[in-house]
Parts: sequence; structure tokens; C-alpha cells
Amino acid sequence: MEKSPYKSVSGDTKGKTRVQSWEEIVQAIQNIMDTNLSEDKLVTLEFLVQHYRKVNSFLRHRENQRKVPPPIISAEWREWAEESKKLLTTKLQPSETNLCLLSLAIFPENSIIKKRSLIYWWIGQDLVSQKEDKTAEQVGEEVYNELLQQDLIEPDDNDASPLKNRCKMKPLIRYRLLLEAKEAGLFYFESKDETSHEDLKNLSSSRLRLIVGGRDSPQYEKLAKDEHVHTVFNVNQQYIELQSGLLSNMKKLAVLQLGRWQHSPTYHIEVDDQKFLDDLGVHHKHLKFLSLRGISRIIALPDSIVELVSLEILDLRACHNLEKLPEDIASLKKLTHLDISECYLIERLPKGTEKLSSLQVLKGFVIGTARKNHCKISDLRNLTKLRRLSICIGRGAAIGAGEFVSLKEVASLCSLTISWGVTSLASQSSLPEDQFLPKQLEKLELVGMPMASIPKCLNPQELENLKKLYIIGGELKSWDHQEQNEQWSVEILRLKHLQNLRIGNKGDVLKRFPRLQYFERTKCADDDVLWYKSRAV
Repeated sequence: MEKSPYKSVSGDTKGKTRVQSWEEIVQAIQNIMDTNLSEDKLVTLEFLVQHYRKVNSFLRHRENQRKVPPPIISAEWREWAEESKKLLTTKLQPSETNLCLLSLAIFPENSIIKKRSLIYWWIGQDLVSQKEDKTAEQVGEEVYNELLQQDLIEPDDNDASPLKNRCKMKPLIRYRLLLEAKEAGLFYFESKDETSHEDLKNLSSSRLRLIVGGRDSPQYEKLAKDEHVHTVFNVNQQYIELQSGLLSNMKKLAVLQLGRWQHSPTYHIEVDDQKFLDDLGVHHKHLKFLSLRGISRIIALPDSIVELVSLEILDLRACHNLEKLPEDIASLKKLTHLDISECYLIERLPKGTEKLSSLQVLKGFVIGTARKNHCKISDLRNLTKLRRLSICIGRGAAIGAGEFVSLKEVASLCSLTISWGVTSLASQSSLPEDQFLPKQLEKLELVGMPMASIPKCLNPQELENLKKLYIIGGELKSWDHQEQNEQWSVEILRLKHLQNLRIGNKGDVLKRFPRLQYFERTKCADDDVLWYKSRAV
């Protein structure tokens, strides 16, 4: 039988066989040191030294406990925490707002989330939908604003704009939300430690799969086995390696969010091989939302994309390697949102784009050199539901006479962005002299405008409904044109990167824009200014 290291080193086994106190440990070590050290005594000595350290650490901890008072939780914190708990544990009813709130549980803590990405996500999940005279996106806007008003989400601290286009969640709200989402059956946790909510690899459901982790993430095999998957969401993976054939089994897939949702435009995502997109086709009859935003190394979409008969949102923004869209894009009869902005290699939109009769948002319409079989601005008059449009005028753009004027016929258009690829007066076409801006326009953004003075088409008498005006970059030097005492109905004015423009002080600006609520002037000839006037003032 092995000798216990707790026995007396003198060989006396009639006494105590275990060390009971600090003093006994010290005495036992001293007894060993006073004798000839054998191998057994060295083992015993090592054990006693380790035990000495443990007891010493325990005694210090007990001493510290006596010195440090117990933590005091303020009454304000307790009250706030209790209110947060009540807010989220009132057994969330299956209303639009509450279900949209629960869906936020997939985002990591402290995430800055763009409003538009949230709304697209809700539309794809069928959490918001069209109501009478309101589009699904407008309903999503209302839900977003309601969550802000209830203090369930809060605006990004670094966004001074009153538009509140970015949001985040308070940590305590998010923690409670995860518990509620699990209880509601939206997610379940495979991990036994249900408090480890940051391990998003364990956050799942029978309908949702999250792509989380690094390049060697092993979870794709699991995805392929589940034929009931409704949503695949890329949380934070920057290198996507989806094997060919992976998506084929997901016949109930409605949301494929692989692209960037993060606010940071520098967040990089890329694919080694885009062949997995070939799996998307006629068997994905439920797919409503496809996002490849910001993914590099996607050169072209497969022709099978046009077989997605239920597709409503196609987000390809900032796919910098994308060169073209499928020629038969008109087959996407239900498409309401098409975003190809910042896809700088696309030189034209295929003929047939104007037949997308359900289109409400078209971003990245390209005016390039004269070519056959391409969509022209004049063709857009057929898009009677179009609400938001962004146009990019490329180098050497071929613009026919009266093309822009046709925009006045798009009665639903309320937001228009026009950008020039290169701010060179010699090489770029300017805006037409005739008035072409729809009278119902509410937002106008001009990026890289090559004109030195405000064009005649920007007439405040014609644009009585214009509430937001952004001019970013370009050659603008003077605001003066037509009547000197003109007054605009604009409430939000942003002027950025206009090194030649002087518009004057706050008083001068308010003479032209008496209804102004928010004014931002950054990197112009005048000093930088940022001020916001509350509507209550």
C-alpha cells in the first residue's frame, strides 16, 4: 500500500495521519528538512509545499473578503433592470414589432446595424409585409421607429444625423432578448451552458442556420443535412467556402444572407469559388431575399438566378468584381429591390430591366457608352412602382436628348441619387437644362457633380416637396442662380467635400433654407459646421 504523504515523517503512525492546520504543514516541512532526504521524503516534501500554497492562497482570500465590502447595486440600476425585464418578459405576443425584435438576437453584442439591412432581413423572414397602401419597406420603417421609441434599440452614438439610420442594442436588453427568443422557439441552444450566448455557433433552430467562425469552420456539413432550413445568415465569417451542391437540399430556403450587414464599409468578405451559386435555381421557389453585398471574387451571377420566381430583394452592393447581370433578368417578376451600386465593373443594365414591373428600389443604374441591348433611362418610365433610384453616369456616357425628362413620368419616385464617375468638366456630361426632376421628389443626392454652379433644374419653386438635399464632392463653387431670394423647403442639408464652395454662415444658410432642421457642412471652403434644430424649437 502506497504511503500517504500526510503521515508523520518520523514514522510515528499512532498520531494524526492528516495535516489539519497551517502550523502542522509548517512543522511537517521542518521535520523533513531536519532529516536526511530520501526519494520518498522528497515526494512528501513536494506535496506539502503544494498544499502550503493552497492553504496560503485560501487564507489570503478570506482576509480580502473581510476587507472588501459586498458590492452595492444602486436603486436606479435595479429599477432599470427590472423595467427591462418586464418589457421583454411580458410574454411577447406574435405581433410584427415583437417578432422583429426577437430576430435581433442573432447579432453579436455591441454590433452597429444598418436600418436598411434590418428591414430587408425582416421582409425576407415575412416578419413585415405590404399593407394596403404601404409597401413592406415602409411597414419595416414604422417597426424600426417604434423599437427606437420604446428604447429597445438605440441610435449609434457616432451618428449625429436625426435620421437614425444605424442602431445597436443595450447589453442587458440583448441578454433578456436571447432568453425570450429561446423560450418563443425562435432559437434553441445546443450548449448546456445557456448563459454562454456569445458562442453563436450554439445558437440555432430548425429553420435558421448561422454561419459563424473562421476559415476552417466545420458547420457546413450540418447545414447540408437539414432540408427544413428557412434562413442561412452569415454573422461574421469573412472567408466563405461553401461546397458545390451544399444549397441544393435547402428547398425551403427563403433567406440567404451571405453578404455584409455590418455598418463598417471596410469589412471584407470573399469567396474562393462561386460555384455554390449554381445550386440556386428553380427548386428554390421560396427564396425571397438574396444578399451577396460586399463579397469579392464574384464575377457573374449564374443564369439560374432568374429561376428564383419568388425573389423580391437582390442585394449585390459593393460586389467589386461583378461584371454583369443575367440577360433574362426580366424573369424575376416579383423583384422589388435591386441594388448594384458600387459595382464599378458593370457598364450597363440588360434590356428587360424596365420590365421588372414590381420594382420599387433600383440602385446602381449605369449610363455608359452607346451599346446595343441595354436599358436606357427613358425605359424606366414603365416602372410605375419605383420609389428610389440611383444613377451612375460613367466616363463618356451617351445620354440621348430628353432621356432624363422621362423621369418626370415616374409618379411614384420620391428619392433620386445621381453620381458621376469622374469629376471632370471636360469628360463628363452635365445635367440637362430642362426641368426633369419629379415634383413629388422628397430626397435628392448629387455625388461628384461636375458643374461649377447650381443647375437650373434645381428650382425650389418646382421642388416644393423636397425635404433632403445632399451634395457630395464635385466642382460646385457657387449657389447663386435665378432669384437671389429663393427659399427652399429642405429640412436636411448635407454638403461634403466641396472645396470650392462658400455658402456663408448660419444666418446666410437659413435665408435660403428657412425650414432647415439639420445642417452638415464638411470639408468645404467654409469652416465645418454641424448643427441640429429640434422640431420642438
